[in-house]
Amino acid sequence: MPVLCRRTSSPRLLAATIGPMLAALAFGVVSVMGSTASADEVTLKAAVFVPPSTTYGVQFKRFVDRVNETGKGVLQIRIVGGPEAVPADGQAQAVKSGVLDIASIPPTYYKSQMVEGDAQTLSDLSVAEQRKSGAYAQLDRIAVERLGALYLTTYGMGVPFHLYVTKDMAITKPDDLKGLRFRGQPIYNAVFKHYGIAGVNIAAPEVYTALERGVTQGYGWPLWGINDFGWDKLTKMRIDPGFYNVVVNVLMNKAKYDSLTAEQRKVIDDAVARFETDNERYTSETTKAALDLQAKQGIKPVDFGPQFKKVAVDLYWDDLTKLSPDSINKLKALLAKPL
Repeated sequence: MPVLCRRTSSPRLLAATIGPMLAALAFGVVSVMGSTASADEVTLKAAVFVPPSTTYGVQFKRFVDRVNETGKGVLQIRIVGGPEAVPADGQAQAVKSGVLDIASIPPTYYKSQMVEGDAQTLSDLSVAEQRKSGAYAQLDRIAVERLGALYLTTYGMGVPFHLYVTKDMAITKPDDLKGLRFRGQPIYNAVFKHYGIAGVNIAAPEVYTALERGVTQGYGWPLWGINDFGWDKLTKMRIDPGFYNVVVNVLMNKAKYDSLTAEQRKVIDDAVARFETDNERYTSETTKAALDLQAKQGIKPVDFGPQFKKVAVDLYWDDLTKLSPDSINKLKALLAKPL
C-alpha cells in the first residue's frame, strides 16, 4: 500500500488517473439529467376514426403537430393509427377505459352512450359561438359523465353533408330520388326514409366497386373527401343545398388530463385555442378546393332549394328529441342561432 500511495502522488499520474474518473462521472450526471428530462415528457396515445392520411385524419394531425411542436420536452401525442388500430366504433370506449388517451371521432360513433353529441351536427353555430352560448360546456359535462372524457375541441363545423348521384338521370327535385339505392350512414337514415331512398350499408373501402357495378346509384357523404376513395371519378351530380354539419370531436380521458402538470395541460390548452382560431381559414380554403375539384371532375350541382335543408334538419331534431327529450331540448336552445 505505501508503494502504491507514493506512485499515485505523482501530479502527472494523479491527473491521468482522476481525469477519466471525472469525465465518467460527468457523463453519468448528464445521462441521469437526460433521462430525467425524458421521463418528464409525457406521450399521449391517440387514434382517429379514419386513416390519418385522409381528409378528416389530416385535420386531426394538424392539431397533433401543433402540440408536438410546442410541447417538446413537455408533452407529445403519438397517433397509433386509424380504425385499423382501434375500430372507430370502439374508440370512445377506449378513451373511457384509458386504453387511448385521445380519440378524434364523430359523435355518431358513440351515439349509444351519448345521443346528445349528434345535436352539434344540426347547429349553424361555430365552435366559438357554441362555447359562448354554453352549449359546448353542456356537451362537455355530459361527456365527462357518460364517457369519462373531455371535449377538447371540434372540427368540421361548416362542412355540410350532401347526396351524390353516380348515374346520368333527370333529377330536379327530391321526389326524383324515390326508389334509388344510396350508400349511407346512420346520420342519413331520416332523410332516406322521408324521400323513399333505399339505404345500403357498405364499408367505405368497398363503395367504389359498388358504385362502379351499379349496386348503388349514389351515396351520402360530406362536401370534403369524396376523392379520398376515388368516388369523385364516378360521380355525376351533387344535391344542394348541403345539410347538417360534419362534427369530429377530439375527446380526451379526463383522468389523464387531470394527472398532467400545469405546464403539460397548458400545451394542450394553447394548441386547442390556436387550432380553433386557425380553423375558419382552413375550412374556407379546403371548402373552395373541394368545390373546385368537383367542378373539375364535371360533377353537376342540382339545387333543391332551402326547404330541402330545413326538412332534413327538422327530421333529425325530431329523431333526437324522441331519444332524449329533456336533454336535447336544452341543447337545441343553446345551439340555435340568436334571432
